Amino acid sequence: MMMTGCGKESQNDDAYQEGETPEEMVTFEKDIENTKTAVRQTKDGGYIVAGGQGGQAWLKKLDRYGDEEWQNTYTLGDFGYTRSVVQTSDGGYLYSSYEGIVKADSNGIEEWKNKSKTVGAYPYYEDAIEHSSGNIYAVGGPSGGQGHFVKFSSTGEVLKRKFYGSKCEDDIFRSITESQDGMLVVAGEKAHGNQSFDCAFNFMYYKDFWILKLKKNGGVIWEKAYGGPYMEKADDIVALDDGGYALVGDKCDHGYDIGTCGSKAKVLYMRLNGDGDLVEEQSWSGLNFQERIPWFSITTTAFGGIAWTAEHKRKGTWVHKWGPNEETVSIFPDGYGGFDINRTTDDGFIIGTWGGIVIKTDSEFVYDLEVDE
Repeated sequence: MMMTGCGKESQNDDAYQEGETPEEMVTFEKDIENTKTAVRQTKDGGYIVAGGQGGQAWLKKLDRYGDEEWQNTYTLGDFGYTRSVVQTSDGGYLYSSYEGIVKADSNGIEEWKNKSKTVGAYPYYEDAIEHSSGNIYAVGGPSGGQGHFVKFSSTGEVLKRKFYGSKCEDDIFRSITESQDGMLVVAGEKAHGNQSFDCAFNFMYYKDFWILKLKKNGGVIWEKAYGGPYMEKADDIVALDDGGYALVGDKCDHGYDIGTCGSKAKVLYMRLNGDGDLVEEQSWSGLNFQERIPWFSITTTAFGGIAWTAEHKRKGTWVHKWGPNEETVSIFPDGYGGFDINRTTDDGFIIGTWGGIVIKTDSEFVYDLEVDE
């Protein structure tokens, strides 16, 4: 049995040189019996899944067909709403979450961790990457009310720690990516005032999309904020081939009545050029708004488009793509909330959901549904 979006003839053959064989398209749906599922493709064509088990950080390695190869837990707690995972250049894995960061080898064995606190609290990491230099960068917050940036060595030693933001509470970095020139671009949400007040009492509802380009030690190259008098919060960023960036998050034009966000909140997308200037903005109604819940993730498509995940208020997990060379497609699979979406080497997508369903689709969001035996 298959789930399909709008049909479109595949263009994958154009991407291969004469004599080469296109990569086999494998799709699946798997319930990993976990929650808040971050997932990335690995160098061997399989997938690494990050979750929590028994209050500890947990990784599960799947092969390219979605079958388990190994799983392991780590001496790092699993507190909080968010986590991220990436494969490192040595074949190992980097897991970050509110309580810190842990590095495992290619077989899932713990190598090191860093739980160093700041301002007497958890590090509150939201995202981490391995830079092309071999150093590791993690971002998060709020730490003392500000966005938190940490540079680690490849062995977990803190090399640099910096904080960014305003005097208002609750500035948060949600996502980090490496720019084409080897610098860093960070996105998140920055608090602002409410009418005549410099800072809002209900600070979580008075935010802007917040984007910074940073040097490798955290020096600011440029900083931009986009939004109106109410709420716009960026949750994820992806670098584009033209040197620009695409971001996804949510907005609520609540008109100073924050109780209306359940009906007014929308998915918000922005595209920026390489200097951080706003090029395009779009929004979609139907978002299931819940304060602090990180529903959103964004990636590029094989044909120059964009795909994102969120949570629809009536239909559950919401996955959407569009672009000048793409069919516009939305699907609403199982999983209760979008959490992570990444493009795969076969031009499909790997999707992790809040409810623990992992889905591998083709380029048009078609996939094999899991059948109970």
